[in-house]
Amino acid sequence: MNTDNHTTDEAEAAATNQINLALDRTVLANERTYAAWIRTGLAALATGLATVKFMADMLPVWSIRIMATLLIGFSAASFLLGAWRYRHLHLKVSRLEVDFIPLVLVRGLSILLACCSIIALVYAWYAMA
Repeated sequence: MNTDNHTTDEAEAAATNQINLALDRTVLANERTYAAWIRTGLAALATGLATVKFMADMLPVWSIRIMATLLIGFSAASFLLGAWRYRHLHLKVSRLEVDFIPLVLVRGLSILLACCSIIALVYAWYAMA
């Protein structure tokens, strides 16, 4: 009888461990996805600024402004969408005992980066004036 309880306890512990590992994988996947959104936004921001800097002598100003506006606007959207997607899953599993990057930190970083994109866009427009 004692061995049955011991076996049941081991089975419950193993099931709990599997659930915790699955939750950890979900959290890590969410964080990787957020990081991918940020990388995409940074790449678009850098490409937009590089377009302004290095293509000024090769293309008309209006076409450079359009390209820079699209790329830098896309970067701001990527930063904000990344935070939105992170929040989406965060709210679904926040009631569980899982360690997340704090939502306030994710939102703050994304808003800061989006503001940097807006500043870069203003620079891009006035650098070509």
